[in-house]
Amino acid sequence: MQKGSPMQSNDADAITPVDATVVRIKDRGEIKEIDYDGAMTRHIGSLWWGTAVGYRAMQAAAEALSRDGLWSRDDLYVVGAHPGPGVRDAIDYVTGVVGRDRYKVVLEPDCGMKCNSSMKFEWWVSDGRRTAFVKLREDFVPRAFYELSDRLGTPAETKQDRRQFEISKVTLSTRIWAAPLGRNFSVEVIDRPLAPGELPAAVLRDDYWSDLKTKQPEGVGA
Repeated sequence: MQKGSPMQSNDADAITPVDATVVRIKDRGEIKEIDYDGAMTRHIGSLWWGTAVGYRAMQAAAEALSRDGLWSRDDLYVVGAHPGPGVRDAIDYVTGVVGRDRYKVVLEPDCGMKCNSSMKFEWWVSDGRRTAFVKLREDFVPRAFYELSDRLGTPAETKQDRRQFEISKVTLSTRIWAAPLGRNFSVEVIDRPLAPGELPAAVLRDDYWSDLKTKQPEGVGA
């Protein structure tokens, strides 16, 4: 299924990469206009937060990698530290990297492939010339959300937790759209590309996951 509608103009230098819920990107020379509605239709009724944050992160990457011409899918490679399926599918909806084996997730050993405190909202998006490091604002997700997500599926889970978790995800999804990208994400452009399969130097550090302890309640990850 083709993702995004082709635009009539091929003057990529004059195209704005992000406009409200839209992101624009080149694909083999053709400019695609992609709307958030398309990403959401994959996950109606669930995964709102992962879809929203993944999509917004790619909008931030689009702005960073389009300063000298509209960014392109052709050579994109993405590394992320969040394993959620909503995040993955939103990123793929914009970039097309998953089906081309150009998407890699790094995991903290205790993560368990689900939304919990053993993950990071960080992505490296490389276009073959440079890499945009996109990071969600440190205090955007409240500690209470991590504590709640860590309880799910454990003996500590309460009857209210599952419902509260869904409400919290809707709230986070709403907040991520309520403020400009620059307020919720920091973006650093590194003048070096990542080759497909390569990991960023930051991820290879022994202490890369050490700051997770500040998000975890006592007894988690110990």
